[in-house]
Amino acid sequence: MDVAELDTKLATLARVPIAVSTWSEGNARLEPFDIEVVDRPIEHLSSVGSAGFWVAPDDVRRELDDLAPPGRYDAVFVIWPSDRRVQLCGWGCTWGPSSAANGAGFSSITSDHWEHDASLPDPEEGFVHEWLHQVEATYRTLGAGPDVVPPLHDSEILTSCRPGSEPPHGRTYRWWHDTKPDGTSWRRWYEDYMTGRVLRPDGSGCFGISPEVWALRG
Repeated sequence: MDVAELDTKLATLARVPIAVSTWSEGNARLEPFDIEVVDRPIEHLSSVGSAGFWVAPDDVRRELDDLAPPGRYDAVFVIWPSDRRVQLCGWGCTWGPSSAANGAGFSSITSDHWEHDASLPDPEEGFVHEWLHQVEATYRTLGAGPDVVPPLHDSEILTSCRPGSEPPHGRTYRWWHDTKPDGTSWRRWYEDYMTGRVLRPDGSGCFGISPEVWALRG
């Protein structure tokens, strides 16, 4: 990364633990939240088949073993600048906790389009999203199925338990995202997801990562 890109991403990353704590109403925290700038190029990308390529744990094995040995972290992000010349699996790709990442969840995220961060209301939300994929995988292993913790991409079809006077006003989170004046933030979805305020599809109650669900991990 050049200096401007690096400074922008560092500023955005600094917002991530604040967002997690605030949007979850204190139910979750990223502590410690350490950032290391690695001064060497990524020399290899791993294939995920027809979906494209990503930076997999083995592609940064040296850094994982040196900076994130087993037991140090629950979550790892690798932020890297792509040259946009190969098909990627997405802006961000995530695995749940595994031995491949020394027991941590692992997200590979490009710094592409960093120039837009300053214009976004919540530029950190993409990192929160990928971290929540790690969280979702963790709670699946603890027995919290999709009837307890909804799939993270079901924001397209779900709505909130909040009264109709509050966003998303009884409509889907997708509708609210697309009709907001800025049209860019999914914050309300993440807030409800991390506090258990998502309305079940059959209208029978609320689900999501409520305080009781967060407590399953101990």
